[in-house]
Amino acid sequence: MDILLITQPQLKQNEAHLITKLFDAGLKRLHVRKPAHSALEISCLLDAIPENLLTNIVIHRHPKLVADYGLAGYHHMDQEELRHCKGTSSRSIHSLSNLSSLDDKLDYAFFGPVYRSISKKDYEPKVALPKIKEVLTDISKNKNRPKVYALGGISRKKIIALSEVGFDGFALLGSIWGHSDPVNAFIKFNQTCVESFSYNFDLVR
Repeated sequence: MDILLITQPQLKQNEAHLITKLFDAGLKRLHVRKPAHSALEISCLLDAIPENLLTNIVIHRHPKLVADYGLAGYHHMDQEELRHCKGTSSRSIHSLSNLSSLDDKLDYAFFGPVYRSISKKDYEPKVALPKIKEVLTDISKNKNRPKVYALGGISRKKIIALSEVGFDGFALLGSIWGHSDPVNAFIKFNQTCVESFSYNFDLVR
Protein backbone atom coordinates (compact mmCIF):
# COMPACT_ATOMS: atom_id res chain seq x y z
CA MET A 1 0.00 0.00 0.00
CA ASP A 2 1.31 3.43 -0.96
CA ILE A 3 1.48 6.27 1.55
CA LEU A 4 1.30 9.85 0.30
CA LEU A 5 1.37 12.96 2.46
CA ILE A 6 -0.40 16.28 1.83
CA THR A 7 1.03 19.45 3.37
CA GLN A 8 -0.85 21.64 5.78
CA PRO A 9 -2.73 24.40 3.90
CA GLN A 10 -0.75 27.22 5.53
CA LEU A 11 2.98 27.80 5.25
CA LYS A 12 4.74 26.95 8.50
CA GLN A 13 8.02 28.00 10.06
CA ASN A 14 10.86 25.54 9.31
CA GLU A 15 8.52 23.60 7.02
CA ALA A 16 11.24 22.79 4.47
CA HIS A 17 13.40 21.26 7.20
CA LEU A 18 10.48 19.15 8.44
CA ILE A 19 9.68 18.01 4.89
CA THR A 20 13.30 16.96 4.42
CA LYS A 21 13.18 14.92 7.64
CA LEU A 22 9.97 13.20 6.46
CA PHE A 23 11.67 12.15 3.23
CA ASP A 24 14.64 10.91 5.27
CA ALA A 25 12.16 8.86 7.33
CA GLY A 26 10.87 7.08 4.22
CA LEU A 27 8.23 9.33 2.66
CA LYS A 28 8.04 8.66 -1.09
CA ARG A 29 5.68 11.37 -2.30
CA LEU A 30 4.56 14.73 -0.94
CA HIS A 31 1.65 16.82 -2.23
CA VAL A 32 2.15 20.55 -1.71
CA ARG A 33 -1.34 21.97 -1.32
CA LYS A 34 -1.51 25.55 -0.06
CA PRO A 35 -4.62 27.13 -1.62
CA ALA A 36 -4.24 30.54 0.01
CA HIS A 37 -0.63 31.01 -1.05
CA SER A 38 0.76 32.38 -4.31
CA ALA A 39 3.14 30.63 -6.67
CA LEU A 40 5.88 32.98 -5.45
CA GLU A 41 5.31 32.04 -1.82
CA ILE A 42 5.37 28.34 -2.64
CA SER A 43 8.52 28.87 -4.72
CA CYS A 44 10.24 30.12 -1.57
CA LEU A 45 9.30 26.85 0.15
CA LEU A 46 10.57 24.77 -2.78
CA ASP A 47 13.81 26.75 -2.87
CA ALA A 48 14.50 25.68 0.70
CA ILE A 49 14.03 21.95 -0.01
CA PRO A 50 17.07 19.96 -1.25
CA GLU A 51 16.99 19.77 -5.04
CA ASN A 52 17.24 15.98 -5.12
CA LEU A 53 13.88 15.72 -3.29
CA LEU A 54 11.90 17.90 -5.70
CA THR A 55 11.22 14.98 -8.05
CA ASN A 56 9.15 13.44 -5.22
CA ILE A 57 6.88 16.47 -4.84
CA VAL A 58 3.52 17.04 -6.56
CA ILE A 59 2.04 20.54 -6.71
CA HIS A 60 -1.58 21.71 -6.45
CA ARG A 61 -3.03 24.85 -8.12
CA HIS A 62 0.22 26.17 -9.65
CA PRO A 63 1.02 23.99 -12.70
CA LYS A 64 3.83 26.27 -13.93
CA LEU A 65 5.93 25.22 -10.94
CA VAL A 66 6.07 21.63 -12.25
CA ALA A 67 8.35 22.64 -15.12
CA ASP A 68 10.14 25.39 -13.19
CA TYR A 69 11.30 22.99 -10.48
CA GLY A 70 11.21 19.60 -12.19
CA LEU A 71 8.52 18.39 -9.82
CA ALA A 72 6.94 14.92 -9.87
CA GLY A 73 3.62 16.09 -11.28
CA TYR A 74 0.44 18.13 -10.96
CA HIS A 75 -2.71 17.42 -8.94
CA HIS A 76 -6.08 18.65 -10.19
CA MET A 77 -9.07 19.78 -8.19
CA ASP A 78 -12.31 17.83 -8.65
CA GLN A 79 -13.74 19.83 -11.58
CA GLU A 80 -10.50 21.30 -12.93
CA GLU A 81 -9.82 20.78 -16.62
CA LEU A 82 -7.10 18.20 -17.20
CA ARG A 83 -3.78 19.95 -17.81
CA HIS A 84 -0.88 18.58 -19.78
CA CYS A 85 2.15 18.82 -17.51
CA LYS A 86 5.34 16.83 -17.27
CA GLY A 87 5.24 14.05 -14.73
CA THR A 88 2.25 12.42 -13.09
CA SER A 89 -1.32 13.64 -13.39
CA SER A 90 -3.72 13.14 -10.50
CA ARG A 91 -7.07 14.42 -9.23
CA SER A 92 -9.25 14.68 -6.13
CA ILE A 93 -12.71 13.15 -6.54
CA HIS A 94 -15.60 13.01 -4.10
CA SER A 95 -18.51 11.19 -5.79
CA LEU A 96 -19.13 7.59 -6.84
CA SER A 97 -20.10 8.73 -10.32
CA ASN A 98 -16.70 10.36 -10.83
CA LEU A 99 -14.98 7.34 -9.33
CA SER A 100 -16.77 4.95 -11.66
CA SER A 101 -15.80 7.04 -14.70
CA LEU A 102 -12.20 7.61 -13.65
CA ASP A 103 -10.14 9.05 -16.50
CA ASP A 104 -7.47 6.63 -17.76
CA LYS A 105 -5.24 9.62 -18.48
CA LEU A 106 -4.74 10.02 -14.73
CA ASP A 107 -1.99 8.20 -12.89
CA TYR A 108 -3.91 8.19 -9.62
CA ALA A 109 -6.76 9.86 -7.73
CA PHE A 110 -7.70 10.76 -4.16
CA PHE A 111 -11.19 9.71 -3.05
CA GLY A 112 -12.76 10.98 0.11
CA PRO A 113 -13.49 11.73 2.75
CA VAL A 114 -13.78 8.06 3.68
CA TYR A 115 -14.03 8.92 7.39
CA ARG A 116 -14.66 12.12 9.33
CA SER A 117 -11.77 14.44 8.50
CA ILE A 118 -9.16 15.04 11.18
CA SER A 119 -8.03 18.39 9.74
CA LYS A 120 -11.29 19.84 8.40
CA LYS A 121 -14.23 20.60 10.70
CA ASP A 122 -17.58 19.06 9.68
CA TYR A 123 -16.02 17.35 6.64
CA GLU A 124 -17.67 13.95 6.76
CA PRO A 125 -18.11 11.01 4.36
CA LYS A 126 -21.10 11.05 2.05
CA VAL A 127 -20.67 7.50 0.78
CA ALA A 128 -20.54 4.25 2.77
CA LEU A 129 -17.46 2.06 2.43
CA PRO A 130 -19.41 -0.94 0.98
CA LYS A 131 -20.62 1.29 -1.88
CA ILE A 132 -17.07 2.45 -2.54
CA LYS A 133 -15.91 -1.17 -2.55
CA GLU A 134 -18.52 -2.04 -5.19
CA VAL A 135 -17.25 0.69 -7.51
CA LEU A 136 -13.56 -0.09 -6.91
CA THR A 137 -14.23 -3.76 -7.62
CA ASP A 138 -15.99 -2.84 -10.84
CA ILE A 139 -13.36 -0.42 -12.17
CA SER A 140 -10.59 -2.87 -11.25
CA LYS A 141 -11.71 -4.99 -14.20
CA ASN A 142 -9.72 -2.42 -16.15
CA LYS A 143 -6.13 -3.45 -15.43
CA ASN A 144 -4.89 -0.02 -16.57
CA ARG A 145 -7.08 2.00 -14.23
CA PRO A 146 -5.46 4.76 -12.18
CA LYS A 147 -4.62 3.96 -8.59
CA VAL A 148 -7.10 5.24 -6.01
CA TYR A 149 -5.96 6.52 -2.62
CA ALA A 150 -8.24 6.91 0.39
CA LEU A 151 -8.43 10.42 1.84
CA GLY A 152 -9.92 11.77 5.07
CA GLY A 153 -9.81 10.68 8.71
CA ILE A 154 -7.29 7.91 8.18
CA SER A 155 -5.67 6.56 11.34
CA ARG A 156 -3.45 3.52 11.80
CA LYS A 157 -6.31 1.36 13.06
CA LYS A 158 -8.19 1.86 9.76
CA ILE A 159 -5.44 0.57 7.46
CA ILE A 160 -6.75 -2.98 7.06
CA ALA A 161 -10.39 -1.94 6.61
CA LEU A 162 -9.46 0.45 3.79
CA SER A 163 -7.26 -2.11 2.07
CA GLU A 164 -10.20 -4.54 2.10
CA VAL A 165 -12.36 -1.89 0.39
CA GLY A 166 -9.88 -1.97 -2.47
CA PHE A 167 -7.89 1.24 -2.09
CA ASP A 168 -4.32 1.24 -3.35
CA GLY A 169 -3.02 3.38 -0.50
CA PHE A 170 -3.58 6.42 1.65
CA ALA A 171 -3.32 10.20 1.29
CA LEU A 172 -2.56 11.49 4.78
CA LEU A 173 -2.87 14.95 6.30
CA GLY A 174 -4.36 15.38 9.77
CA SER A 175 -3.15 12.01 11.08
CA ILE A 176 0.44 13.23 10.60
CA TRP A 177 0.37 17.02 10.96
CA GLY A 178 -2.01 16.85 13.91
CA HIS A 179 0.77 15.38 16.05
CA SER A 180 3.39 17.37 17.91
CA ASP A 181 6.04 15.24 16.17
CA PRO A 182 4.89 14.67 12.56
CA VAL A 183 8.01 12.71 11.62
CA ASN A 184 7.46 10.20 14.41
CA ALA A 185 3.76 9.99 13.52
CA PHE A 186 4.68 9.17 9.93
CA ILE A 187 7.21 6.53 11.00
CA LYS A 188 4.61 4.85 13.22
CA PHE A 189 1.97 4.90 10.46
CA ASN A 190 4.44 3.42 7.99
CA GLN A 191 5.52 0.71 10.45
CA THR A 192 1.91 -0.21 11.20
CA CYS A 193 1.19 -0.46 7.49
CA VAL A 194 4.15 -2.77 6.88
CA GLU A 195 3.37 -4.92 9.92
CA SER A 196 -0.35 -5.18 9.05
CA PHE A 197 0.25 -6.51 5.57
CA SER A 198 3.11 -8.75 6.65
CA TYR A 199 0.77 -10.32 9.24
CA ASN A 200 -2.03 -10.78 6.71
CA PHE A 201 0.39 -12.33 4.21
CA ASP A 202 1.56 -14.86 6.83
CA LEU A 203 -2.06 -15.82 7.56
CA VAL A 204 -2.85 -16.73 3.94
CA ARG A 205 0.40 -18.53 3.05
